[in-house]
Amino acid sequence: MQIKKTIAAVLFSIMMIGALSGCTSPQPEAAEENSTSEVISTEETEERQTAETPEEALQFLKDGNQRFVDNNQANNDLSETRRNELVEGQEPFAVVVACSDSRVVPEHAFDQGLGDIFVVRVAGNILDPAEIGSVEYAVDHLDSKVVVVLGHESCGAVTAAVEKDQNTENSHTTEHIDAFLDNIEPAVARAKESELEGKELVEKTAEINAELAAAQLLSDSSLIKSASENNEVKVVSGKYLLTTGAVEWHE
Repeated sequence: MQIKKTIAAVLFSIMMIGALSGCTSPQPEAAEENSTSEVISTEETEERQTAETPEEALQFLKDGNQRFVDNNQANNDLSETRRNELVEGQEPFAVVVACSDSRVVPEHAFDQGLGDIFVVRVAGNILDPAEIGSVEYAVDHLDSKVVVVLGHESCGAVTAAVEKDQNTENSHTTEHIDAFLDNIEPAVARAKESELEGKELVEKTAEINAELAAAQLLSDSSLIKSASENNEVKVVSGKYLLTTGAVEWHE
């Protein structure tokens, strides 16, 4: 009887060891997989874009926009670690002057992360002294290498400027809205020379408006003009297409 009890105890012990071994054996492998995953994630997000030339900075934006169009965005680091890194300062390689339109988000359109681009947003992507000063700050103090004035498809501000030009008496605006629509009027006048009408006139005006704003940066800011002449910064314009997400470049 005692022998049977001993055998039963031994068998029970063996069964328990096997059960515990089966429950715990995958853990080292799982730990190894988690470690590998963390390394991959770190490697993907640690590499920061540093543009040495204006041409390289512009190419970063073009490549990022292509990724956005292809729905193949990079794994931009939005972690607490990255946020803490930026507490000490910023080094955006590009400046983007864009419209305030909620459908046009430069960080997304160019597939960039925290600290990569310095964005100035205002309805109609116009340039008043405050906007020009903001661009000067980025170029002079942050060493940004490229400035992009980004218009866009179906711009409400441009549409309002065209409608005001064609029907001044019935245009419903305020004093402050008129202030920025007046900035778009030169583009409307230039676009009308093409004899386009309706939506085509609006789209042509949006393109010209961005081009004129880029030219204004060089004419109204001696700092930006000097940096451009010394190939320290490149100033270009473009138009964001809502339908595809692509940017048409005006160089």
